[in-house]
Amino acid sequence: MNDNEFKHLIDLCVKCGGCKTHCPTYSASKEESETARGRVRLLHALVEGNAKPTKKFSEKLRSCVLCGACANSCPLNIDLMEVFYHARTLLKDHDKVMELTGYLCKLAFKNTDFTVSLIKPFQKFINSNLSKRKLMPSNVRFTENQFKKTGIFMVKQKIGRVAIFTGCTIKHVYPELMYSAARVFNALRYEVVFPTTEVCCGAPFRSLGMEGAAVSYARKNYETFSRLQVDAIISLCPTCVVALKKHYPVLINKEFDNIYDISDFLAGKIDVDAIGDDGGGRRKPVNLKAVFHESCHQRNELKNGHRSRELIRGLNRGGYDSSDSFDIELLEPDKQSCCGFGGTFSVFFNVMSNYILNETVKELDKTKAEAVVTTCPNCIFQLSKSIQDKPIYHLIEIIEEAIAP
Repeated sequence: MNDNEFKHLIDLCVKCGGCKTHCPTYSASKEESETARGRVRLLHALVEGNAKPTKKFSEKLRSCVLCGACANSCPLNIDLMEVFYHARTLLKDHDKVMELTGYLCKLAFKNTDFTVSLIKPFQKFINSNLSKRKLMPSNVRFTENQFKKTGIFMVKQKIGRVAIFTGCTIKHVYPELMYSAARVFNALRYEVVFPTTEVCCGAPFRSLGMEGAAVSYARKNYETFSRLQVDAIISLCPTCVVALKKHYPVLINKEFDNIYDISDFLAGKIDVDAIGDDGGGRRKPVNLKAVFHESCHQRNELKNGHRSRELIRGLNRGGYDSSDSFDIELLEPDKQSCCGFGGTFSVFFNVMSNYILNETVKELDKTKAEAVVTTCPNCIFQLSKSIQDKPIYHLIEIIEEAIAP
């Protein structure tokens, strides 16, 4: 986006306030400047020369969690996410916090395995101190990438080949989800590839106004994944899917025609009545009352939460052996809401982040569910700060329990 397009989008806003309805930061602060409308007004004043990019001004723009709810509810369909990304790029050089954070992120993401190796000796200290401040869950363990060379999970009588875009959170916090994905796709007779040259999707850099770094990472990923001979590129992280699917055409003018969120790709591909027909095993007995938490990027950008629910409910049908019981009662909170993560948002606006988190957890707890199911590893990370009396599962783990031998 150039400055003229930026100004045009700002001018389009009629200040109707429709964006306030589902805005998590407004619900936490009740301040007009914490809404999309308020932030657009500030940007309009900046463009017109009636405001200066002070520290306080920049904070109001950084306090957006970038959940996409405002753009999703805008009656004029203004691409507010691109407006706020461009605004952060303009403000980066006037904001010492963004500048320093960006520098640290560059160092950390340049070689994430090396970064993890530096952190590991201090893991207990980090967990103890940061969990008390609700900056991270107490049980998190960082790990190096499981695949030092490209990981390939082959299968007999394969019907296709897929590549997994792992994402940083899964790669270094929840690596077990990579193996869950491999087992699920192998059970469906897909060969699975985990390219070792994958780098960060670039979303953290865009949120810090580091457009140049985001472009660099986008190019590296495009080079890696466009060369693979695969039927689909699949991610278990909605944020990564949004980055690859929506951000890359903006950043590098290139797009993948075969990038899928896990729910979209698996829709219609699982036949529980056929499980075990090739001697692969039987369904595991599961009886669970779970509440579904829909991540912001799934709800507001991918808009495929219904497919996740259909996949879970579809697992209850049929079965390889009538003695096996696979029954998940899927509950819904009164309202689906943001978990309050937002990457660096949860660090710099910790009080607001935890308010949003606590309100969401209250809604989930009202259902009396025994577990939480979501499709976002970042939501698992955030929710785990407060939910310690019940497991939080990724959708792929539920599917693995149902179909993988």
